[in-house]
Amino acid sequence: MCVAVVMLSSFSLKCHAIEMGYIIEFKAGEYYFDNTKLHFSTVKMVMGYNGAIIVREMLPIPDKNWWEMTIDEDMWNLDGFCFIDSNTAPGNYNMNINEFMDSLQINENGLRQTRLRNSFASYVPSIAGWVFYPINDEEISDGYWRSTDSYNVTPSGTLPIVHVNTQDSQMILDKENYIDGTFWLNNCGIEQYESLGSESDPLSIQIKGRGNWTWAYFYKKPYKVKFAQKVSPLGLDKSKHFILKPDAGDLYGYVRNETGFELSRQFGMPYTTRQLPVEVILNGEYIGLYFLCEKIRVEEGRVDIFEQQDNETIPENVTGGWLLENDWDGPIVNMQHQGNDPNEFSYAWSSKSPEVLSQQQYNYITPLLKHIDECIFVSDKNDNSWENYIDIDYLTRFYVIQEIMDGVESFTRSLFMYKDLGEDEKFIFGPMWDFDCSYMLQTCDHFIYDYDCEFKPWNLWIRELVKFPHFQQKIREVWKEFKDKGILDKVHEHMAQWRSQLVAAEASDDMRWGFYASNHPAEAPIEYFSLMDRKVAWLDEQWGVPEGDVNLDGFVTAFDVTAIYDYLLNGNETYLSTLDVNGDGEITAADVTALYDILLGN
Repeated sequence: MCVAVVMLSSFSLKCHAIEMGYIIEFKAGEYYFDNTKLHFSTVKMVMGYNGAIIVREMLPIPDKNWWEMTIDEDMWNLDGFCFIDSNTAPGNYNMNINEFMDSLQINENGLRQTRLRNSFASYVPSIAGWVFYPINDEEISDGYWRSTDSYNVTPSGTLPIVHVNTQDSQMILDKENYIDGTFWLNNCGIEQYESLGSESDPLSIQIKGRGNWTWAYFYKKPYKVKFAQKVSPLGLDKSKHFILKPDAGDLYGYVRNETGFELSRQFGMPYTTRQLPVEVILNGEYIGLYFLCEKIRVEEGRVDIFEQQDNETIPENVTGGWLLENDWDGPIVNMQHQGNDPNEFSYAWSSKSPEVLSQQQYNYITPLLKHIDECIFVSDKNDNSWENYIDIDYLTRFYVIQEIMDGVESFTRSLFMYKDLGEDEKFIFGPMWDFDCSYMLQTCDHFIYDYDCEFKPWNLWIRELVKFPHFQQKIREVWKEFKDKGILDKVHEHMAQWRSQLVAAEASDDMRWGFYASNHPAEAPIEYFSLMDRKVAWLDEQWGVPEGDVNLDGFVTAFDVTAIYDYLLNGNETYLSTLDVNGDGEITAADVTALYDILLGN
């Protein structure tokens, strides 16, 4: 089964799934290796091939940092490859690739000068962008394959162009240290957008790397941009803080994140991140199609809650606002449940705002999170005391969106919730972020918490929350709204417009990189939305509201008759959206009659 095809200039590199991992095929042609970061004095490529080793020497291109190698004939079933800076002579060696690695000499720093591509991985190597792993515990190399044609690519001109220049053309090497630079945006004559700054009068910025997987495993990297003054590029909400996001791993055609964001807007979540496609030129070099994106933060127009100060000590001010993320990065609290499977991981909440906590802040938020945790894991699932602390309406919408998006990381990573100032204020789940794993498993008949994968031990809360009958009722209520409002059709319409604006820029991006998301098959977006349609159909089988199911428990019984009488006699509006059984626009005794007809099968 062919998993992926990665085009680089005149040759292709294929990856075939096998039971144990992946097998690589090198097609005949010229290969170029960018040595900018490695600075090897010699570059040799080592290939594990048919149980033996082939070492090929690459030749430097004069005045460039590219190294060239020609493959004369197709080579199939490589079980791994790497690059070495070594005196090892070119030729064939009767050993496997691991034995060969062990035979390499250690340099003065105690490291083998090697970058290893482990083809037996749990992901398709092409998605990793041909970034090469060291065999020791040093940082991942930035070496990668590149075609010489990629150095001459220009923007398509069909999208706004962002120009970023760092001071002295410094390279952006990490996520911790800002580099000074300038920014200007050319609207390229697109009427709905305004240019921002100019080549002669750019805006001052600072820029650094960002992201986790996307920073470490992709050469086309994401960046965080901080302006000196608040700006509103392309009409995004005014702020100093924005992200340049490549979505390089979305081989469905840059649809995953925008689909999730559009669902969030259609479901009426309080704040949804906005992003717009641009092309980026960094230090004079075209680096492809990106998305200029609002950064999640406490700020007017974003997570619009009280902005609590770092190291706050006034008791009434530490009740909010809080913006928390479950990401294990400096957790303020870990929660492990006694008696749970010891292989399950605890939730680890980190505070994104405030960032530096006083003892008073820590003493407020830690017991609160642990108490919520206890309420969620209560044995009596008719005890809904957790709803005193979490807004069930927004949680339900958040959860339904995650199910429609079918992400294996849902409720594990990139999970935000926030709380405004005040003891009585509840946590709201959101904003939505990071749907990079949407439909990664390509199955449409599971709930997200049932997937048997590496992320399962982390989604503890949602696995418990779905056991509460009241939460299930709210899910059916939100699902009915989703169906009644035709939200899926609206999302399809929005995404068709989204895709249409990317086509020309994708072509330029693909010429620049030769792999990543722009290299997706033409049918990939169609396949993605076909998977979503199938998942929605399956969810409708689970959550669809039967005719006459007034109390949204999944059944039509005498309890539904009671719910109508409870409204007529006592004014109880709990199930207001489903009380009009006969659909005449009024709630009267006629609805009781209609419900009896359903119960009797008339």
